[in-house]
Amino acid sequence: MIGLDQTISGRTTPSQYIALATALALALIGAGLALYLTREGAGATGDSAWYLMGAQNLLAGNGFARFSGGGELRAISHFPPVYSVLIAAISATGIAPTDGARYLNSLLFAANIMLVGFLIFKVTKSMVAMILGALLIMVSISLIETHSWVMSEPLYIFLSLAIVHLLALGISTGRRGMIMAASVLTAAAIMTRYAGFSLLAAGAVSIAVLGPRPVAWRLVSAISFSLPALVPSLWFVASQTSETVSIANRQIRLHSINPRLIATFQAELIGWVFAKQLPVPWRPRAILAAIVALLGPAYFLLSYIRRDGIGRPRAESYEQLLPWILGSSLLAYLALIVANSFLLDAATTLDAPERYLVPAYVLLVILSVVTTHELVRRVSWKWIPAAFAVSLGVLLIALHARQSVRQIDEPGLDLGYVTIRRDMPELADGLANLDPDLPIISNNPEAVYIAAARTAYLLPIRTDVITQSVRTDYEKNIEANRKRLETGGVLVIFGTPDEAAQEAMNDLNVTPLRGFASAMFYIAGDD
Repeated sequence: MIGLDQTISGRTTPSQYIALATALALALIGAGLALYLTREGAGATGDSAWYLMGAQNLLAGNGFARFSGGGELRAISHFPPVYSVLIAAISATGIAPTDGARYLNSLLFAANIMLVGFLIFKVTKSMVAMILGALLIMVSISLIETHSWVMSEPLYIFLSLAIVHLLALGISTGRRGMIMAASVLTAAAIMTRYAGFSLLAAGAVSIAVLGPRPVAWRLVSAISFSLPALVPSLWFVASQTSETVSIANRQIRLHSINPRLIATFQAELIGWVFAKQLPVPWRPRAILAAIVALLGPAYFLLSYIRRDGIGRPRAESYEQLLPWILGSSLLAYLALIVANSFLLDAATTLDAPERYLVPAYVLLVILSVVTTHELVRRVSWKWIPAAFAVSLGVLLIALHARQSVRQIDEPGLDLGYVTIRRDMPELADGLANLDPDLPIISNNPEAVYIAAARTAYLLPIRTDVITQSVRTDYEKNIEANRKRLETGGVLVIFGTPDEAAQEAMNDLNVTPLRGFASAMFYIAGDD
């Protein structure tokens, strides 16, 4: 992959072979880390259950659908299908879907490390910069964990990096074929995570604004890029939401954000630079993190403003274009995260920021490394800032590596619902041994599915946690689930029921059946 253009034209140099071998070695180590971490199974949470159910039904010819509590099929619109399609394709060989996701994400970790190294080396031609950037990805506990769960972020990161590369090639060379290839991958990215719309926006703006081509060429190319990327996603949303009220179970509605969630986002952003263990108060640590991460990008931006003024950048070569495309993609993605948190999703959990921000972290690593390299290259007595930059990079890598080693070696590492089978076998057996002909109701149907491969109805709630709107079907759902319990169904409550769950339990009139350390089974109570 390193030096691909030169390889095609027969101009591969020895340094490029060395860079390829180095990046490949780091990539294989990264894949090994992900496989080691998931030796007892890939991590799984609520989203994972939807991806796995989608893959299972695709494999069975039922389309992209999930199971309801009684095994009924329901179209999935909350999540796009590409990740499930890949899991289903791997599972078609006879591999279990969870194992297929584990192998897929391990390979994607290797590929993402390779792509980060490739992009840095292609711009800087520096082995040191490439190694530092690839290591920052490989030793990041956020990246290691993200690639160890049944989640779509690894695939999204891979597609993002490939799109950025193709856009830089297409704009710099004027080859519309590259831009169309980027369009196809952008459609795949949107169909992997709806956050891919940020790539569509960043790509269209980059094509329309950057490069040496005439205005007409840029505008036509931007439209040619946008339409093929947009049409499949619109078709999918229309086809999957024909029976639902809102796109992807979302409604545009302004709401406040939990202060603890804001603090978690802040901690994650600061942790990008100094990991999460530097013994410094958070404000000074935040200032230091901003300086380290943004010094190179700030220099890059100011140098262009100084040369070209405020206006369209005169970026023509791949090396000049890539930082602009990276920066626009990063800003578009962060803007989408902010919009999602304030306008769409009122139920963002405290463990979500790490996963949400991982794609932005990867883009920032590449942007910071290539722009800092350019800053060092232009300074007089460059060996002094170069030595400082390398020393700082080694320090950051050591901090991240120390954190990752501690977490990987931690006994009983939490990998979500998969750990129910490992740490709570009595609960897993209790779920599996429930009469398969009788319905299960739960405040966490996804945990039931992951732990015991059983489907469950969702415990009714009066207020939708995502849209924060009152559900008009609450009483109807309570009555339906009361009848299920009266016919022998079981209510499974994980953890301590919150106020909404307790209200529903009271309305259902249930009585305890069996208790476990982290869950309780209930049946219909006496009238």
